[in-house]
Amino acid sequence: MSLSEGSEGIWRSGKLLVMHKNAQLPDRCIKTNQPAAGKRFKATLYWHHPAIYLSILLSLLIYLIVALIVRRKAIVYVGVTEKILRRRRRAILWGWLTGIGGAILFFVSASIQSEPVMGVLMLLSLGLMLGGLIGGIARATLVGVERIDTDYIWIQGVSKEYLALLPEWKNPNII
Repeated sequence: MSLSEGSEGIWRSGKLLVMHKNAQLPDRCIKTNQPAAGKRFKATLYWHHPAIYLSILLSLLIYLIVALIVRRKAIVYVGVTEKILRRRRRAILWGWLTGIGGAILFFVSASIQSEPVMGVLMLLSLGLMLGGLIGGIARATLVGVERIDTDYIWIQGVSKEYLALLPEWKNPNII
C-alpha cells in the first residue's frame, strides 16, 4: 500500500512529513497509520525563524511582539483515529484537573498557620499548576511544525509507518 497514490504534494524527509500548503493529507491516522474513517483534526501550526528567540535577551515583551509579527501560519487537517482523539481529550482533562487542583491547594495552603508547611504546600501547588499546564499541552499536541515557508510545511510527530509509505522529498527549488 502506498500513500503516494492520490496524495500529491506530500513527502517524507527523514522523520518529517513535508507537504505543500494546498495538499490534502490522506484519510489515515497520522499517529498510527490506521484508517481514520473520515475523522480529521484541525491543526493550526505557527512557526518563526529560531533566531527570533534571541530577542528574549532584550525583553520577553519584545520577543512576543516580534514573534507575532513575523510568524507564519498553516492550517492542516490531519487524519486521526477515535483512540487518538480520546487520548488527546484525556490529556487535556488531566492537565486542567491538575492545574485546578494546584490552584485549590494554593488557596488552602495560604490559610495554614505553620509557615514551613504553608511554604511547602505553596511550592507543591505551583508545581501542580505548572505541571498541569505544560504536561497537558505536551500530551495533547498531536503534531508539531519544524518549518513553514511560502509553499511548504515540515511537520514533526508523524508515525514511522505513515512516513514509510511516502515518497522521499526532493526539493523542487534545487536543480
